[in-house]
Amino acid sequence: MKRPGQALACLPLITVLSIGSVGLVPAVAQERPSSAPSGAATAPPAASGLSDKEKALLQKINALKAPRWRPFGACSYDWSAWKLMATGVRTTSVQCGDTTTAGHSAEPAATSNTASVAVHCDTLKLSLRNGDQAWSAWRLPYSVAESKERGGEDLMVVALCANAKPIPTPQPATPPAVTPTTKPAIKPAATPAQKPPT
Repeated sequence: MKRPGQALACLPLITVLSIGSVGLVPAVAQERPSSAPSGAATAPPAASGLSDKEKALLQKINALKAPRWRPFGACSYDWSAWKLMATGVRTTSVQCGDTTTAGHSAEPAATSNTASVAVHCDTLKLSLRNGDQAWSAWRLPYSVAESKERGGEDLMVVALCANAKPIPTPQPATPPAVTPTTKPAIKPAATPAQKPPT
């Protein structure tokens, strides 16, 4: 059995420990929670803007949106109007002249030269046509160093042909089903009558 004097002597020590530990409780409660498991739902982003992941996805979406007219050198090509011919030639409109402003694509100016371009990705050659005139001979595309008026064709052909879907090879037509026809039965030729034996 304990003596009453000793119990009272421990009271100041217990009081100091209790008061000291009260100061630690808020610090423990304010500790950051551990990161949530990867499958757990997270709170929506702060009202100030998008999360880093959302910003990255938005930038990717904007990069995937291609403008209608894409500039390559001094010419802009109607990128959304490419047509594929049965021979594997791709055609679209091209406008050369003052069609770009500070490197950003714009609708081609009315004063620019409008033509058509045909690209054959298997040979990496192109042909041009102004209005209703005949197509030019097939040639390799010009780089910016080779031509001020047409330079950049090489970059256009690379961008087109590298991203073009392969042309499906035409399947030969199946021959029509042959149903054997029955030949009319050929009657044997009449054999000469045999003479009766004598």
